[in-house]
Amino acid sequence: MTPEGPQPSMTWLFFSPSGRIGRLPFFLSWLFWFLIGGFMVARMVANEGNETVLALWTLAFVVSSLVSLPSIAMLAIKRLHDIGYPGPLSLTLFIPVLSPVVFIALCLWPGDQGPNEFGARSDEPGP
Repeated sequence: MTPEGPQPSMTWLFFSPSGRIGRLPFFLSWLFWFLIGGFMVARMVANEGNETVLALWTLAFVVSSLVSLPSIAMLAIKRLHDIGYPGPLSLTLFIPVLSPVVFIALCLWPGDQGPNEFGARSDEPGP
């Protein structure tokens, strides 16, 4: 992390709670994880008759789920930072009744213009 803020990278985007991201990177990152999970489920369904291949795709699905859960939390933390809220509110994404509402709000709620207490947005130039 530099004085201007985090240097955008894929590792920072998916696995770091520091900094801020806008609506589009948040949505596209969620879409990425959704497509990965959907692909794994499609492969599992396509291989229902072959137990060995099904077991391998199921293992791949479990591993991708274990990787995507903390990543989704980190994305939500950065998105919450962008709108000026603290990161622990990201836990609301894991409450079944609230998660769709929170997800839609995070996709639609505009972020703070300019730097806030969490720094500058990753797509904004530093000072």
